[in-house]
Amino acid sequence: MTRSELIRVIGDVITEVDVLRSNFKRETKNRKSLDDIRDQLDTYQLKLVRNVINDSTTEFKQLTTSLKEVNEELRLTIEDMDKIVQTLEALVKFVGTVQKIAELIP
Repeated sequence: MTRSELIRVIGDVITEVDVLRSNFKRETKNRKSLDDIRDQLDTYQLKLVRNVINDSTTEFKQLTTSLKEVNEELRLTIEDMDKIVQTLEALVKFVGTVQKIAELIP
C-alpha cells in the first residue's frame, strides 16, 4: 500500500463511520465512541497528508498489511447494526494501526 492508498482507505473508513454515527442519537455511548474514533482518524489522516512518510520501509509495509486485514474485518460488520460491538472493536484496532503508521513520520 502506498501513502496515497493509505490516505484514501482512512478517508473511506471516516465516511463509513459518519454514516454509522447517523444511526445513533448524540448522547448515546455508541455515538460518542464513534465520534471519538472519527476525530482520531481525521487527525491521523491529516498528519499523513501534511507530512512525508517513507512507504517503502518494512515496518510501513507490515503495518499497512495489518491495516488491510483489520479493514476486511471491519467490512464484515460495519453495515450490520446488530454487530456494533464487533464494529467498534475493529475500529479501535484500525485506529491503533493507523496511529502506529503515523508514528513512523519523522
